[in-house]
Amino acid sequence: MTAPPARSTTEYLEALYEMDEEGIPTVQARLAEWMGVSRASVSEAVKRLLRDGLVRSEDRRLAFTENGERLAVAQVRRHRIAEHFLIRIIGLPWHRAHEEAGRWERAISDEVEARMVEILGDPGACPHGNPIPGSANAVDLAGLVPLNRVEPGEQVVLRRLTEDLELDLDVMRFFEDSGLMPGARIDVRRKGPDGTMGLEVDGEAVAVGAHLADNLWVAPLGDRRIPGQESGST
Repeated sequence: MTAPPARSTTEYLEALYEMDEEGIPTVQARLAEWMGVSRASVSEAVKRLLRDGLVRSEDRRLAFTENGERLAVAQVRRHRIAEHFLIRIIGLPWHRAHEEAGRWERAISDEVEARMVEILGDPGACPHGNPIPGSANAVDLAGLVPLNRVEPGEQVVLRRLTEDLELDLDVMRFFEDSGLMPGARIDVRRKGPDGTMGLEVDGEAVAVGAHLADNLWVAPLGDRRIPGQESGST
């Protein structure tokens, strides 16, 4: 059996950025879980990041140096811009964009990035609702709550999916098939003892488990903005 390719330095920097964005402690054990690799692999990667002056260790947590943060922000920005380009220009299905953007981001030059931003209208967030660093159209995610805090009878609009959900292609396909994408109207119908929620999504019945509901961030129904689509939408 062929061993999976080693993760690159930029992939580790991206992962640390995303973990910090989600409020997950940036310790090695959690980094291994996030990336789906062994702790030994993470240990070796962290040694390289420390050696190259991209991160520093603070009470077991990993923090960016100035240079490390600059590289991480640039990579996350290109990834999220690429997701829009793949969906809106190339026509790739929404659920495939995160995976494919991971390949594209490493080949995007400054000039190409600037042209993509111009074509897309400088979106403020990726197609999954996560902010794009450096966008002039910054999105306001204040006041969002996880779907699992919404009670039966309430109506909300989906604004954001957490990054860890994007790592699971089957989950993303389920969301797209169910219409659970930013901008979707959700009517909460019921909650089970195990946290399973019965929903009506733009008129269609959908059920989601507790873990998924905890990672879908929503706003009151009156807020119909779709993050990242306010400018230059197609």
